Amino acid sequence: MKILKNIFFGATLAGVILILASSNVSAQKPLDENGHWIAYTITENSLKVCYMFSRPIKEDGNYKRRSDAYAMVTRRQGSSTSEDVSVTSGYPYKEGKSVEINIDGKKHIFGLLQDEYAWSDDPKRDPVIIKGMAKGNKLKVRGTSKKGTFSLDTYSLKGFTATHKAITKACP
Repeated sequence: MKILKNIFFGATLAGVILILASSNVSAQKPLDENGHWIAYTITENSLKVCYMFSRPIKEDGNYKRRSDAYAMVTRRQGSSTSEDVSVTSGYPYKEGKSVEINIDGKKHIFGLLQDEYAWSDDPKRDPVIIKGMAKGNKLKVRGTSKKGTFSLDTYSLKGFTATHKAITKACP
């Protein structure tokens, strides 16, 4: 399992680095906006990358300061892992402490952590999580920082389904 995590993390990190560093990357283009979710596309080496994100509608916790929190779904053309769900709580996560995702009472664990970003440690779970988000009303993300503080962010899933359809169509 550790090898799978390293491979998945390496592939995801490499993809992000390539997107940011490549001279073959176009500027992001607005794709769609529905409810609380916004979608954009970029082109990297002639392949589209589509992503959608939302900001929390409610932020709780015992932190003093942090950057912006987001929930995101990324879809890449030509990738064996076509979609992934990621979250950031706006601070570096505590090592060994998973991030808990809760969609209308259904829990998911994001154990793949890198600085302030978290992903499911099993890419096969992403479609299940996305399906839950499409059917759900609220997404809650609970994370613990390196300092031991916690945050509980609540996202509205209003507009998720329509925005997800837009990225699915744009990046088949």
